[in-house]
Amino acid sequence: MESTPAPVRRRRARPSVVAVAIVVGAAAAVGLAYALLNPAAAAPRGRVPGATAPMSTVADAYLKAAKDEDCGMTRVLTTSHTPAWCDDPRLTSYRLVGRTGDDGECMSYVITTTGSSDRSMNAGSEPWSFCFVQTKDGWRLWDQGQG
Repeated sequence: MESTPAPVRRRRARPSVVAVAIVVGAAAAVGLAYALLNPAAAAPRGRVPGATAPMSTVADAYLKAAKDEDCGMTRVLTTSHTPAWCDDPRLTSYRLVGRTGDDGECMSYVITTTGSSDRSMNAGSEPWSFCFVQTKDGWRLWDQGQG
């Protein structure tokens, strides 16, 4: 006579254990995606001007950092009101024209760039202003643009 094997009982995972595993896995995937898509901001390569540094010193540090593509420095010296200059377009040279603005808190330059990848700026030289505001950390770039 042939014997029939006894049925094998499989243990089922409890629904709560499965739900926790799914949530933990999803959170890990989201965290990994965030880390890969939003790398930590680069640190400044040079010394950040102190809170008591004159505006002209901060402006000079900012333009030198932009020319050297020191994105960490330009980000530290920029408020959230305007984008920090980094690498597009590439700033190849700059020449100070003078202080401008009703309160003298803007610096006027002639800048030369490679032109931007989105074609919003052409390659070549043009007038550009950088306006600063006093913060608890010192002078920081508040606005910039042609003119």
